[in-house]
Amino acid sequence: MTTTTSQVPAVTDWLVAAAAASPSLSGVSVFDGPQPPAATQAINQVLWIGADPANPADMAAEATQNWPVLDHARTRDENAVIVCAAQHWSGDPAVKTHRDGAAAIVAAVELLLRGDTLTGGPGDASMGGLVMWSQAGGPFQWYPRQVASGTAMLVVFRITYRARLVTS
Repeated sequence: MTTTTSQVPAVTDWLVAAAAASPSLSGVSVFDGPQPPAATQAINQVLWIGADPANPADMAAEATQNWPVLDHARTRDENAVIVCAAQHWSGDPAVKTHRDGAAAIVAAVELLLRGDTLTGGPGDASMGGLVMWSQAGGPFQWYPRQVASGTAMLVVFRITYRARLVTS
């Protein structure tokens, strides 16, 4: 008998792999979790899955579960949130340039979760069957920063999903 305790690890893995393989995120460095600040300082476009570099001590993910009554406790439903962040930076001092660049990264992640394998679409809201549904959701937090070498924009957002955990 096997039991899935949580889909957070599998969903995080799926998001990292899907983002790294997405043509819409070409040129974006995708990181699984937090990185040392020096590792990302000179990178123009960054996507973190499971990290908020503006608040590095905060959670990477959170899940709650409940037992469906009608199936005699054989399954659990999990609602979860995975924290993500997108950053766009260059030597350009214009905030608009980087706000638009960070928004494009978030939009590309959202497209990974639009559609499904039955009806088509650019992405897969079921994350390859791992979850019942998923979305890129808020709150969306925008952090513009003037740095010595230009302007940077960081957008922190959340991926939410609902999964059914089954004992087999």
